[in-house]
Amino acid sequence: MKIRDSAYMVAGILIVLVALFIYDLLTSPSRRYYTDTTDLVVLNDEVSRERTNAIVVAANRAAPAVVSITVIQTRIVSTSPYFSPFTDDRFNQFFRDFFPERYYREQVKSLGTGVIISPEGYILTNEHLIENATDIYIVLPDGRQYQGEIVAHDKTVDLALIKINAAELPYVEFGNSDDLMIGEWVIALGNPFGFLLEDTRPTVTVGVVSALNRSIKSTRDERFYKNMIQTDAAINPGNSGGPLVNILGQVIGINTFIFTSSGGSEGIGFARPITIAQKFIDEALAYGKVRQPWVGLLLQNASTENPEAASIGANGVIVNGVDDGSAAEKTGIRVGDRIVTLNGQRIYRLSDWDRITASIFVGDTLRLGVLRSTDSLEVRFVVEEYVPREGARTQLGIYVDEIDSQIARRFNLDTGTGVVVTEVDKNSMGARLGIRAGDVILQIGNARIMSKNDFLETMKSIRESYFIIDRGGLIIQLYFGL
Repeated sequence: MKIRDSAYMVAGILIVLVALFIYDLLTSPSRRYYTDTTDLVVLNDEVSRERTNAIVVAANRAAPAVVSITVIQTRIVSTSPYFSPFTDDRFNQFFRDFFPERYYREQVKSLGTGVIISPEGYILTNEHLIENATDIYIVLPDGRQYQGEIVAHDKTVDLALIKINAAELPYVEFGNSDDLMIGEWVIALGNPFGFLLEDTRPTVTVGVVSALNRSIKSTRDERFYKNMIQTDAAINPGNSGGPLVNILGQVIGINTFIFTSSGGSEGIGFARPITIAQKFIDEALAYGKVRQPWVGLLLQNASTENPEAASIGANGVIVNGVDDGSAAEKTGIRVGDRIVTLNGQRIYRLSDWDRITASIFVGDTLRLGVLRSTDSLEVRFVVEEYVPREGARTQLGIYVDEIDSQIARRFNLDTGTGVVVTEVDKNSMGARLGIRAGDVILQIGNARIMSKNDFLETMKSIRESYFIIDRGGLIIQLYFGL
């Protein structure tokens, strides 16, 4: 009897313990709970799913294709030939007239970001990052390192295409930057401050589209950017060239620069729209460069002082000149025509025309709404490639030509003196010196340059000398040796 009672007691204790265990298992909030459908769900997994929102998914989609770029560049540095204990500009200008600043080349290291756009190893980044580059090194998020080669670059759109010798790489998907909405979420990825963070994985920042079609002068150099996406997603030093993605993880822009007074992000960043980048990529892969588009029109703002505009208001731009042989001439556009729309967008002033045409490429179709006297016309033509006259090439790898109205218009020149640099060979001595297309060479050593023949004859006998160059109104001196 005692043995049976003991057995019952042990069995009862076991039943109570099992019941307590099951009760604890079912009621503990830190372990499991029943949903409305009575399916047993692990709470931690559910919380993890809640944390994995659309931004997390989008960032994880793009991050494997974001790379770090290290660039070794040759830059031109100016030094004063005299020591001045003063900082007064008038004092410095007085001595600069007698002792011009000297320029020399030095190598510097720059850090930035790029994004892989194809599994074959094509990488998109900013042109200003690789400008005058002698060596380019790419580091993938998984730590693999490659040397990069420039396929093509373009200063106007500030984009560059780089190729690394690799295959089956992760790459991004492009979205559509033409249908962006102000206020929608965007995510910026990049590598701020390079390897100072000792991590090859990209940094993610989040913001919204603050504005569209922004035009702004860069505080970094003389570049003027048009049709830019403005965002408050933080873009810090080193983020240039990284992707700006939408909530689907699709790239809708390439982070380019920030507007700042402190050197860091202040919530005003700008990105090049991906629709423009796609055109650049197509040109780069097909031609190894961006062909120069040629519209062939000289325009000015309409005003009531123009006889053509006096009777119909001051909106639009007036055609002042049409280049011979251009597509505009072939289409029948005349001097005096007033252009009021371009590709369906209203043209109120010349800045509207410049903003829209800043994004055109060879092969694009332009639709112009034209007023001619009392007639309203729609004119269409395809943008052609500008083929410059055969210029003179020197051993520096630069091409020069004399300045006429067409070249002055192409490079926005105010001077007709000297010869203009129309092209600079990649990796040439001229490129390493920092000479750029659009530079006007006024003097070589003590010799004034008035024509292409002057330039060629002077270069024949020069071994160690300097250029006096007009660069957008800034007179600089570049020393060189042959």
